[in-house]
Amino acid sequence: MFKEFRKISSKEWKLKIQSDLKGADYQSLITQTPEHIDIKPFYHADDYIAVKHLAQNNFAIAQELKIANENIAQKIAKKALEQGADVFTFLFDKKFDIDNLIHHLDFDKLIFKADMLDVDFILELYDKTEGKSSILIDPIGHFARYGNWFENQEKDFDKIHSLQQKLPKNYTFISISADVYKNAGANITQELAYALSQAVEYAENFGKEILQQIQVNFAIGSHYFFEIAKIKTFKLLWESIVADYEIENRLKIYAQPGIRNKTIFDPYVNMLRTAMEMMSAILGGVDIIANYPYDKHFKKTNSFSERIARNQLIILKNEAHFDTALNSSEGNYYIENISYQLGEKTLEIFKLIEKSGGFLSQLYKGKIQEKISKNAAKEQEVFDKGERILVGTNKYINKNEEVEKIDIYPFMKKRKGQTLVTPIVPKRLAEKLEEERLPKMSKTF
Repeated sequence: MFKEFRKISSKEWKLKIQSDLKGADYQSLITQTPEHIDIKPFYHADDYIAVKHLAQNNFAIAQELKIANENIAQKIAKKALEQGADVFTFLFDKKFDIDNLIHHLDFDKLIFKADMLDVDFILELYDKTEGKSSILIDPIGHFARYGNWFENQEKDFDKIHSLQQKLPKNYTFISISADVYKNAGANITQELAYALSQAVEYAENFGKEILQQIQVNFAIGSHYFFEIAKIKTFKLLWESIVADYEIENRLKIYAQPGIRNKTIFDPYVNMLRTAMEMMSAILGGVDIIANYPYDKHFKKTNSFSERIARNQLIILKNEAHFDTALNSSEGNYYIENISYQLGEKTLEIFKLIEKSGGFLSQLYKGKIQEKISKNAAKEQEVFDKGERILVGTNKYINKNEEVEKIDIYPFMKKRKGQTLVTPIVPKRLAEKLEEERLPKMSKTF
Protein backbone atom coordinates (compact mmCIF):
# COMPACT_ATOMS: atom_id res chain seq x y z
CA MET A 1 0.00 0.00 0.00
CA PHE A 2 2.79 2.41 0.87
CA LYS A 3 4.12 2.20 -2.70
CA GLU A 4 1.02 4.15 -3.72
CA PHE A 5 2.29 7.23 -1.87
CA ARG A 6 5.39 9.25 -2.60
CA LYS A 7 7.75 10.26 0.18
CA ILE A 8 7.14 13.72 1.60
CA SER A 9 10.18 15.67 2.73
CA SER A 10 10.47 17.58 5.98
CA LYS A 11 10.60 20.83 4.00
CA GLU A 12 7.31 20.04 2.24
CA TRP A 13 5.56 19.30 5.53
CA LYS A 14 6.78 22.59 6.97
CA LEU A 15 5.50 24.51 3.92
CA LYS A 16 2.12 22.79 4.28
CA ILE A 17 1.93 23.72 7.97
CA GLN A 18 2.83 27.34 7.20
CA SER A 19 0.10 27.39 4.56
CA ASP A 20 -2.48 26.04 7.02
CA LEU A 21 -1.48 28.67 9.57
CA LYS A 22 -2.78 31.32 7.16
CA GLY A 23 -0.01 33.79 7.85
CA ALA A 24 0.58 32.99 11.52
CA ASP A 25 4.20 32.55 12.55
CA TYR A 26 5.46 28.96 12.36
CA GLN A 27 7.65 29.72 15.40
CA SER A 28 4.48 30.02 17.49
CA LEU A 29 4.17 26.22 17.30
CA ILE A 30 7.61 25.68 18.81
CA THR A 31 7.88 25.46 22.60
CA GLN A 32 11.08 25.56 24.62
CA THR A 33 11.72 23.41 27.67
CA PRO A 34 13.70 24.33 30.81
CA GLU A 35 16.59 22.44 29.22
CA HIS A 36 16.50 24.95 26.31
CA ILE A 37 15.38 22.28 23.87
CA ASP A 38 12.90 23.30 21.19
CA ILE A 39 9.90 21.00 20.74
CA LYS A 40 8.87 21.17 17.11
CA PRO A 41 5.31 20.60 15.83
CA PHE A 42 6.43 17.53 13.87
CA TYR A 43 9.41 15.22 13.50
CA HIS A 44 10.43 13.55 10.28
CA ALA A 45 12.84 10.92 9.00
CA ASP A 46 14.93 13.77 7.59
CA ASP A 47 15.59 14.85 11.19
CA TYR A 48 16.27 11.34 12.45
CA ILE A 49 19.39 10.96 14.52
CA ALA A 50 20.35 7.34 15.02
CA VAL A 51 20.96 6.66 18.70
CA LYS A 52 22.50 3.46 20.01
CA HIS A 53 20.03 1.28 21.89
CA LEU A 54 20.97 -0.58 25.04
CA ALA A 55 18.76 -3.64 25.36
CA GLN A 56 16.61 -3.99 28.46
CA ASN A 57 15.43 -7.45 29.49
CA ASN A 58 12.84 -6.68 32.17
CA PHE A 59 12.10 -4.54 35.18
CA ALA A 60 11.48 -5.41 38.81
CA ILE A 61 8.60 -4.08 40.91
CA ALA A 62 9.79 -2.70 44.25
CA GLN A 63 8.09 -1.48 47.37
CA GLU A 64 9.80 0.80 49.90
CA LEU A 65 9.47 1.21 53.64
CA LYS A 66 11.48 3.08 56.26
CA ILE A 67 12.25 0.81 59.18
CA ALA A 68 10.56 1.94 62.40
CA ASN A 69 9.68 -1.40 63.96
CA GLU A 70 11.52 -4.50 62.72
CA ASN A 71 8.66 -6.95 63.31
CA ILE A 72 6.09 -4.78 61.55
CA ALA A 73 8.48 -4.04 58.70
CA GLN A 74 9.17 -7.78 58.25
CA LYS A 75 5.45 -8.56 58.01
CA ILE A 76 4.84 -5.74 55.50
CA ALA A 77 7.75 -6.90 53.33
CA LYS A 78 6.67 -10.55 53.45
CA LYS A 79 3.12 -9.66 52.44
CA ALA A 80 4.27 -7.31 49.64
CA LEU A 81 6.55 -9.99 48.18
CA GLU A 82 3.71 -12.51 48.30
CA GLN A 83 1.34 -10.10 46.56
CA GLY A 84 3.37 -9.08 43.54
CA ALA A 85 6.45 -7.12 44.53
CA ASP A 86 9.65 -8.54 43.04
CA VAL A 87 11.93 -6.84 45.57
CA PHE A 88 11.48 -4.94 48.81
CA THR A 89 13.52 -1.86 49.74
CA PHE A 90 14.18 -1.02 53.39
CA LEU A 91 15.25 2.54 54.21
CA PHE A 92 17.10 3.18 57.45
CA ASP A 93 19.20 5.83 59.18
CA LYS A 94 20.09 3.94 62.36
CA LYS A 95 20.93 0.42 63.48
CA PHE A 96 18.15 -2.15 63.74
CA ASP A 97 17.69 -5.76 64.82
CA ILE A 98 18.81 -7.55 61.66
CA ASP A 99 17.61 -11.02 62.66
CA ASN A 100 14.07 -9.87 63.47
CA LEU A 101 13.80 -8.03 60.18
CA ILE A 102 15.10 -10.61 57.74
CA HIS A 103 13.72 -13.90 59.03
CA HIS A 104 11.49 -15.76 56.55
CA LEU A 105 12.46 -13.32 53.77
CA ASP A 106 14.34 -14.20 50.59
CA PHE A 107 17.63 -12.35 50.89
CA ASP A 108 18.05 -11.91 47.14
CA LYS A 109 14.79 -9.96 47.07
CA LEU A 110 15.92 -7.38 49.62
CA ILE A 111 17.45 -3.95 49.07
CA PHE A 112 18.74 -1.83 51.94
CA LYS A 113 19.27 1.91 51.47
CA ALA A 114 21.33 3.30 54.32
CA ASP A 115 21.35 6.96 55.28
CA MET A 116 24.11 6.20 57.78
CA LEU A 117 27.72 5.07 57.54
CA ASP A 118 28.59 2.37 60.05
CA VAL A 119 31.07 -0.06 58.48
CA ASP A 120 30.66 -2.82 61.08
CA PHE A 121 26.86 -2.76 60.88
CA ILE A 122 26.83 -2.77 57.08
CA LEU A 123 29.23 -5.72 57.01
CA GLU A 124 27.12 -7.55 59.58
CA LEU A 125 24.04 -6.96 57.43
CA TYR A 126 25.96 -8.21 54.40
CA ASP A 127 27.02 -11.39 56.22
CA LYS A 128 23.60 -12.14 57.70
CA THR A 129 21.95 -11.80 54.28
CA GLU A 130 24.70 -14.04 52.85
CA GLY A 131 25.79 -11.34 50.41
CA LYS A 132 22.58 -11.85 48.43
CA SER A 133 20.83 -8.58 49.25
CA SER A 134 21.80 -5.09 48.04
CA ILE A 135 23.11 -2.65 50.63
CA LEU A 136 23.50 0.88 49.32
CA ILE A 137 25.10 4.04 50.66
CA ASP A 138 25.71 7.51 49.19
CA PRO A 139 27.84 9.73 51.46
CA ILE A 140 28.33 12.37 48.74
CA GLY A 141 24.58 12.42 48.12
CA HIS A 142 24.00 12.76 51.86
CA PHE A 143 26.38 15.72 51.94
CA ALA A 144 24.51 17.37 49.06
CA ARG A 145 21.09 16.69 50.63
CA TYR A 146 21.84 17.76 54.22
CA GLY A 147 24.82 20.08 53.87
CA ASN A 148 26.98 18.01 56.25
CA TRP A 149 28.92 14.76 56.11
CA PHE A 150 28.05 11.90 58.44
CA GLU A 151 31.25 12.81 60.33
CA ASN A 152 33.58 14.69 57.99
CA GLN A 153 34.81 14.13 54.46
CA GLU A 154 38.04 12.42 55.44
CA LYS A 155 36.43 9.96 57.86
CA ASP A 156 33.49 9.24 55.55
CA PHE A 157 35.87 8.52 52.67
CA ASP A 158 37.98 6.26 54.92
CA LYS A 159 34.84 4.22 55.65
CA ILE A 160 34.03 3.92 51.95
CA HIS A 161 37.60 2.70 51.37
CA SER A 162 37.13 0.15 54.14
CA LEU A 163 33.88 -1.16 52.63
CA GLN A 164 35.45 -1.22 49.19
CA GLN A 165 38.24 -3.45 50.47
CA LYS A 166 36.00 -5.82 52.44
CA LEU A 167 33.11 -6.24 50.01
CA PRO A 168 33.42 -8.29 46.78
CA LYS A 169 34.68 -6.36 43.76
CA ASN A 170 31.42 -7.00 41.86
CA TYR A 171 29.14 -6.03 44.77
CA THR A 172 27.09 -2.87 44.19
CA PHE A 173 27.11 -0.74 47.34
CA ILE A 174 27.05 2.88 46.09
CA SER A 175 23.75 4.46 45.05
CA ILE A 176 23.94 7.88 43.42
CA SER A 177 20.89 9.81 44.62
CA ALA A 178 20.06 11.79 41.48
CA ASP A 179 16.44 11.88 42.70
CA VAL A 180 17.45 14.54 45.25
CA TYR A 181 18.41 16.97 42.48
CA LYS A 182 15.20 16.34 40.53
CA ASN A 183 12.98 16.69 43.60
CA ALA A 184 14.68 19.94 44.57
CA GLY A 185 13.92 21.47 41.16
CA ALA A 186 16.77 20.59 38.81
CA ASN A 187 15.92 20.27 35.13
CA ILE A 188 16.72 17.08 33.23
CA THR A 189 20.13 18.09 31.88
CA GLN A 190 21.23 19.30 35.30
CA GLU A 191 20.01 16.08 36.87
CA LEU A 192 21.90 13.93 34.37
CA ALA A 193 25.08 16.00 34.55
CA TYR A 194 25.14 15.99 38.36
CA ALA A 195 24.64 12.22 38.48
CA LEU A 196 27.50 11.69 36.01
CA SER A 197 29.76 14.14 37.79
CA GLN A 198 29.05 12.54 41.16
CA ALA A 199 30.00 9.15 39.71
CA VAL A 200 33.28 10.60 38.44
CA GLU A 201 33.88 12.08 41.90
CA TYR A 202 33.63 8.59 43.37
CA ALA A 203 35.94 7.21 40.65
CA GLU A 204 38.56 9.91 41.21
CA ASN A 205 38.58 9.34 44.97
CA PHE A 206 38.23 5.55 45.10
CA GLY A 207 39.57 4.31 41.79
CA LYS A 208 37.83 3.54 38.54
CA GLU A 209 36.81 0.06 39.75
CA ILE A 210 34.16 1.63 41.99
CA LEU A 211 32.16 2.51 38.86
CA GLN A 212 31.35 -1.20 38.67
CA GLN A 213 29.80 -0.98 42.15
CA ILE A 214 27.43 1.92 41.48
CA GLN A 215 23.72 2.08 40.78
CA VAL A 216 21.85 5.33 40.08
CA ASN A 217 18.54 6.37 41.62
CA PHE A 218 16.33 8.64 39.50
CA ALA A 219 13.10 10.47 40.20
CA ILE A 220 10.77 10.48 37.21
CA GLY A 221 8.95 13.70 36.37
CA SER A 222 5.78 14.47 34.46
CA HIS A 223 7.21 15.32 31.02
CA TYR A 224 6.39 11.90 29.57
CA PHE A 225 8.54 11.67 26.44
CA PHE A 226 11.42 13.65 27.92
CA GLU A 227 11.58 11.29 30.89
CA ILE A 228 11.77 8.31 28.52
CA ALA A 229 14.58 10.08 26.69
CA LYS A 230 16.28 10.96 30.00
CA ILE A 231 16.86 7.36 31.00
CA LYS A 232 17.95 6.35 27.49
CA THR A 233 20.35 9.30 27.37
CA PHE A 234 21.90 8.57 30.74
CA LYS A 235 22.58 4.94 29.85
CA LEU A 236 24.45 6.06 26.73
CA LEU A 237 26.41 8.73 28.61
CA TRP A 238 27.29 6.23 31.33
CA GLU A 239 28.60 3.81 28.74
CA SER A 240 30.79 6.59 27.38
CA ILE A 241 32.14 7.47 30.84
CA VAL A 242 33.07 3.91 31.80
CA ALA A 243 34.66 3.42 28.36
CA ASP A 244 36.93 6.40 29.08
CA TYR A 245 38.01 4.62 32.27
CA GLU A 246 38.56 1.46 30.20
CA ILE A 247 36.23 -0.74 32.21
CA GLU A 248 33.06 -2.61 31.35
CA ASN A 249 29.93 -2.03 33.38
CA ARG A 250 26.26 -2.76 32.97
CA LEU A 251 24.64 0.04 34.97
CA LYS A 252 21.64 -0.69 37.20
CA ILE A 253 19.04 2.08 37.43
CA TYR A 254 16.48 2.38 40.23
CA ALA A 255 13.57 4.81 39.80
CA GLN A 256 10.51 6.16 41.54
CA PRO A 257 8.06 8.98 40.83
CA GLY A 258 9.24 12.51 41.55
CA ILE A 259 7.61 14.62 44.27
CA ARG A 260 7.45 18.03 42.56
CA ASN A 261 3.95 17.58 41.12
CA LYS A 262 2.34 15.66 43.99
CA THR A 263 -0.49 17.27 45.95
CA ILE A 264 -2.60 17.05 49.10
CA PHE A 265 -5.72 18.33 47.38
CA ASP A 266 -7.52 15.95 45.03
CA PRO A 267 -4.87 13.36 45.99
CA TYR A 268 -6.26 10.57 43.80
CA VAL A 269 -4.93 12.50 40.80
CA ASN A 270 -1.51 11.54 42.16
CA MET A 271 -2.28 8.00 40.95
CA LEU A 272 -2.61 9.28 37.38
CA ARG A 273 0.64 11.19 37.74
CA THR A 274 2.56 8.21 39.09
CA ALA A 275 1.12 5.91 36.42
CA MET A 276 2.46 8.11 33.63
CA GLU A 277 5.80 8.50 35.37
CA MET A 278 6.21 4.75 35.80
CA MET A 279 5.39 4.23 32.13
CA SER A 280 8.18 6.67 31.23
CA ALA A 281 10.59 4.83 33.50
CA ILE A 282 9.75 1.44 31.99
CA LEU A 283 10.01 2.61 28.39
CA GLY A 284 13.23 4.45 29.20
CA GLY A 285 14.75 1.21 30.43
CA VAL A 286 15.11 1.26 34.22
CA ASP A 287 15.83 -1.95 36.12
CA ILE A 288 13.84 -1.44 39.32
CA ILE A 289 10.78 0.76 39.93
CA ALA A 290 9.28 1.63 43.31
CA ASN A 291 5.95 3.44 43.12
CA TYR A 292 4.88 5.98 45.73
CA PRO A 293 1.45 5.76 47.40
CA TYR A 294 -0.88 8.59 46.39
CA ASP A 295 -0.98 9.83 50.00
CA LYS A 296 2.73 9.51 50.80
CA HIS A 297 3.18 13.18 51.64
CA PHE A 298 0.42 13.53 54.20
CA LYS A 299 -0.38 10.07 55.61
CA LYS A 300 1.56 7.42 57.45
CA THR A 301 2.30 4.13 55.73
CA ASN A 302 -0.93 2.21 55.28
CA SER A 303 -1.83 -1.04 53.55
CA PHE A 304 -4.55 0.50 51.34
CA SER A 305 -2.45 3.06 49.47
CA GLU A 306 0.62 0.79 49.45
CA ARG A 307 -1.43 -1.95 47.78
CA ILE A 308 -2.76 0.46 45.15
CA ALA A 309 0.77 1.71 44.42
CA ARG A 310 2.05 -1.83 44.03
CA ASN A 311 -0.94 -2.88 41.91
CA GLN A 312 -0.36 0.02 39.51
CA LEU A 313 2.98 -1.54 38.59
CA ILE A 314 1.55 -5.06 38.51
CA ILE A 315 -1.10 -3.91 36.02
CA LEU A 316 1.51 -2.25 33.82
CA LYS A 317 3.67 -5.36 33.88
CA ASN A 318 1.21 -8.26 33.83
CA GLU A 319 -1.92 -6.83 32.21
CA ALA A 320 -0.68 -4.00 29.99
CA HIS A 321 2.37 -6.18 29.18
CA PHE A 322 4.87 -3.36 29.34
CA ASP A 323 7.48 -6.00 30.10
CA THR A 324 7.19 -7.18 26.49
CA ALA A 325 7.29 -3.65 25.02
CA LEU A 326 10.57 -2.44 26.47
CA ASN A 327 11.99 -1.43 23.08
CA SER A 328 8.84 0.29 21.82
CA SER A 329 10.41 3.76 21.91
CA GLU A 330 13.33 2.76 19.68
CA GLY A 331 13.34 4.47 16.29
CA ASN A 332 10.86 7.13 17.42
CA TYR A 333 11.99 10.30 15.62
CA TYR A 334 10.85 12.58 18.45
CA ILE A 335 12.38 10.62 21.35
CA GLU A 336 15.61 9.91 19.49
CA ASN A 337 15.99 13.59 18.63
CA ILE A 338 15.31 14.66 22.22
CA SER A 339 17.72 12.04 23.55
CA TYR A 340 20.50 13.34 21.30
CA GLN A 341 19.93 16.94 22.36
CA LEU A 342 19.71 16.03 26.05
CA GLY A 343 23.02 14.23 25.70
CA GLU A 344 24.75 17.23 24.12
CA LYS A 345 23.46 19.69 26.71
CA THR A 346 24.21 17.33 29.59
CA LEU A 347 27.80 16.99 28.43
CA GLU A 348 28.16 20.77 28.28
CA ILE A 349 27.20 21.03 31.96
CA PHE A 350 29.27 17.98 32.92
CA LYS A 351 32.41 19.28 31.22
CA LEU A 352 31.99 22.68 32.85
CA ILE A 353 31.76 21.03 36.30
CA GLU A 354 34.85 18.93 35.68
CA LYS A 355 36.76 21.93 34.32
CA SER A 356 35.81 23.87 37.46
CA GLY A 357 37.22 21.29 39.86
CA GLY A 358 34.61 18.55 39.99
CA PHE A 359 31.32 17.90 41.72
CA LEU A 360 32.43 18.29 45.34
CA SER A 361 34.30 21.47 44.55
CA GLN A 362 31.18 22.95 43.00
CA LEU A 363 29.08 21.84 45.97
CA TYR A 364 31.47 23.52 48.42
CA LYS A 365 31.31 26.71 46.35
CA GLY A 366 27.51 26.55 46.24
CA LYS A 367 27.40 26.48 42.44
CA ILE A 368 25.33 23.27 42.16
CA GLN A 369 22.84 24.54 44.74
CA GLU A 370 22.61 27.89 42.96
CA LYS A 371 21.80 26.31 39.58
CA ILE A 372 19.13 24.04 41.05
CA SER A 373 17.61 26.86 43.08
CA LYS A 374 17.44 29.09 40.02
CA ASN A 375 15.61 26.46 37.96
CA ALA A 376 13.31 25.60 40.90
CA ALA A 377 12.38 29.28 41.23
CA LYS A 378 11.44 29.40 37.55
CA GLU A 379 9.28 26.30 37.93
CA GLN A 380 7.61 27.80 41.00
CA GLU A 381 6.92 31.06 39.19
CA VAL A 382 5.28 29.22 36.29
CA PHE A 383 3.13 27.25 38.75
CA ASP A 384 2.19 30.31 40.79
CA LYS A 385 1.04 32.07 37.61
CA GLY A 386 -1.18 29.10 36.79
CA GLU A 387 0.78 28.27 33.65
CA ARG A 388 1.85 24.92 35.13
CA ILE A 389 -1.38 23.12 35.98
CA LEU A 390 -1.89 20.61 38.76
CA VAL A 391 -5.51 19.47 38.46
CA GLY A 392 -7.47 19.86 41.68
CA THR A 393 -4.87 22.17 43.21
CA ASN A 394 -4.53 25.27 41.02
CA LYS A 395 -7.04 24.30 38.31
CA TYR A 396 -10.51 22.69 38.45
CA ILE A 397 -10.57 23.12 42.19
CA ASN A 398 -13.26 21.37 44.20
CA LYS A 399 -14.24 24.09 46.68
CA ASN A 400 -16.30 21.58 48.68
CA GLU A 401 -13.44 19.11 48.98
CA GLU A 402 -13.01 17.44 52.34
CA VAL A 403 -9.30 16.87 52.84
CA GLU A 404 -8.33 13.44 54.11
CA LYS A 405 -6.83 13.17 57.57
CA ILE A 406 -3.27 14.50 57.55
CA ASP A 407 -1.07 12.28 59.70
CA ILE A 408 2.34 13.75 58.95
CA TYR A 409 3.61 17.27 58.39
CA PRO A 410 3.34 17.66 54.59
CA PHE A 411 5.62 20.62 53.97
CA MET A 412 9.35 21.16 53.68
CA LYS A 413 10.94 21.27 57.13
CA LYS A 414 13.76 23.64 57.95
CA ARG A 415 16.63 21.78 59.58
CA LYS A 416 18.24 23.29 62.62
CA GLY A 417 21.96 23.67 63.11
CA GLN A 418 24.86 24.83 61.00
CA THR A 419 25.84 23.21 57.73
CA LEU A 420 29.06 23.22 55.75
CA VAL A 421 27.19 24.00 52.54
CA THR A 422 23.67 24.96 51.56
CA PRO A 423 21.58 21.76 51.53
CA ILE A 424 19.73 20.68 48.38
CA VAL A 425 16.22 20.28 49.76
CA PRO A 426 13.36 18.54 47.90
CA LYS A 427 10.13 20.54 47.77
CA ARG A 428 6.73 20.13 46.12
CA LEU A 429 5.41 22.91 43.86
CA ALA A 430 2.02 23.06 45.61
CA GLU A 431 3.30 23.59 49.14
CA LYS A 432 2.84 27.36 49.33
CA LEU A 433 -0.69 27.19 47.92
CA GLU A 434 -1.61 24.32 50.26
CA GLU A 435 -0.23 26.17 53.29
CA GLU A 436 -2.52 29.09 52.44
CA ARG A 437 -5.58 26.97 51.74
CA LEU A 438 -5.50 24.42 54.56
CA PRO A 439 -5.99 26.90 57.46
CA LYS A 440 -9.16 28.13 55.77
CA MET A 441 -10.44 24.56 56.13
CA SER A 442 -9.51 24.56 59.84
CA LYS A 443 -6.49 22.36 59.16
CA THR A 444 -3.53 23.46 61.28
CA PHE A 445 -0.16 21.98 62.21
